[in-house]
Amino acid sequence: MAGNDKANLPVTSRDVARETNVSQSTVSLVLNGKAEGRVSQATRELIQATAARLGYQPNVSAQMLRTGVGKTLAFAVPDIQQPFFGEVLVAAEVAAREKGYSVLLVDTATDPLWSERLVGMIRSRLIAGCITYTPDAEAEAKFADVADRIVMVESETPGLSGVDLTIDAAMKSVVGHLAGLGHRKIGHFAALYPKLTFRSRHAAFLAEIERIGLTTDPLWHAASTFEIDAATEAARQLIATGVTAIACDDDLLAGAAYRAARQLGLSIPDDLSVVGFNDVELARLLHPELTTVNIPADRLGREAIRRLLSKLDGKSTRTKPTMVELSLILRQSTARHGNG
Repeated sequence: MAGNDKANLPVTSRDVARETNVSQSTVSLVLNGKAEGRVSQATRELIQATAARLGYQPNVSAQMLRTGVGKTLAFAVPDIQQPFFGEVLVAAEVAAREKGYSVLLVDTATDPLWSERLVGMIRSRLIAGCITYTPDAEAEAKFADVADRIVMVESETPGLSGVDLTIDAAMKSVVGHLAGLGHRKIGHFAALYPKLTFRSRHAAFLAEIERIGLTTDPLWHAASTFEIDAATEAARQLIATGVTAIACDDDLLAGAAYRAARQLGLSIPDDLSVVGFNDVELARLLHPELTTVNIPADRLGREAIRRLLSKLDGKSTRTKPTMVELSLILRQSTARHGNG
């Protein structure tokens, strides 16, 4: 064990170097996330494992003195209580840690001044940069002066996104799947939030319905927040219109549709087919398990971190967003419609 343990002093990079029998400069490259292409994979893994075993913690104050900026990134999301964002944040934290950074969580729903605060933190160099998930146009405008240290996911403004999702293709798959099962009265259960991602889902849903020649009715569209009682009531009203299938903007809304169907004495999928969106753990806890669109949270979180760090390193010349592909996961909540 390192000698510092006996003196109860913090473990340093010198201690890690001594334990691994490599130079301190090599250890510093690895622990600061700058070893790729310069230190072998085996040595990197040995240093990282040894640092973790010894309890090494980076000296943030020393890093700021050397570089003038902290090794912290902010990740701003619209609702941390939503399970999906928890999965994205875990992936982002792991990806950032591999490069020597930590991640600060910001919940934009609970702080009306979140964008001003983040801009101030960037300008004062308390944080190195920020990822914002579905920021509104007002927030995007405030980030203009620090755009070189911001990555936006699903931006409201065309051309500003660093990472985007293949929503149109996903909704095409959802509608095509339900129509292929013989459903002709397909409802859309939308998320009642002023976000481009949800407007895009509705527009893509309607476009595919029209493209394949199905009829639609304004009554076959419902919208709700994720609050369970409000969502259940909205789902009840939608089901009462006679739709035989529902495409939901979120797995939480799909859960409310299950609840409403049960209250109405209907069976899923025999009486009603339901499709969700996100593929969070809830999708497999519902009975029957939910057919849903999978957003690969791990890839999304990692790509956002990768794009931001590339910007911060001055290596990013890419203007087009990284596209994260979505896929429809077929489970047991959809079935052929008897009259189709």
